[in-house]
Amino acid sequence: MVGFIDSGVGGLNVMLSCYKSLNEDFVFLCDNKNSPYGNKTQKKLFFVTKNNIDYLIKHYNVDMVVLACNTLSFTIYDDIKKLYNIKIIPMKFNEEKINKLNKDVLFFATKNTIKNNNLIKNKLNKNGYKKLYIKDLAKKIDNNLFYLENIEKILKKHLKNKKYKNIKSIVLGCTHFLTIKNQIKNCFENDILFYDNISEVVDIVKNNITEKNSKSFHIALTDYNYAKYVELKAYIYKNLR
Repeated sequence: MVGFIDSGVGGLNVMLSCYKSLNEDFVFLCDNKNSPYGNKTQKKLFFVTKNNIDYLIKHYNVDMVVLACNTLSFTIYDDIKKLYNIKIIPMKFNEEKINKLNKDVLFFATKNTIKNNNLIKNKLNKNGYKKLYIKDLAKKIDNNLFYLENIEKILKKHLKNKKYKNIKSIVLGCTHFLTIKNQIKNCFENDILFYDNISEVVDIVKNNITEKNSKSFHIALTDYNYAKYVELKAYIYKNLR
């Protein structure tokens, strides 16, 4: 079984991509107790992630865990992987794919991802690359999962700024942001080319499992809430249609 960890729906987007492509048993641990991750310290993220991996090993006997969150992947992956014999998979950016994007690229991510990812920091020193961080946006997406028009209003306040007028490509540096691609598109008059790093994770998982004849998915929450559980299940079925 393969486990996925994130503070909310972003990790579910990663698991869904794997579920659609691969025959395996999957479990998504939604760490709603510690949401959002984007503003947490490295020390805090390390300990909550350790607890979550331990939980998945104990209760689901996982033999692989995906840190289905760019914030976790770029802040604590190098330290957390040393603690386990099972494979820990981070989110990774493919620099070659990013280099092929049209000029005028926006890195749209959490504060921690922008701060800790060397690729982003190096690109931001060059002309045509910009960054955007919206405080607690991932949390707001989780709270408006079926009311994304509320998120579009927030996006427009930022993306309608004239400094983003010429943006042609957007790197989605948070797995939550796949949920709002349409809302982001609506903020621009021109077509936008998106890049996210989920396909890289699907390939890594595929190369490290022996596929089965069947597949399944499970959901767990660190702070069990029946309404949130139902909402996440509804999101899964909506996106499997």
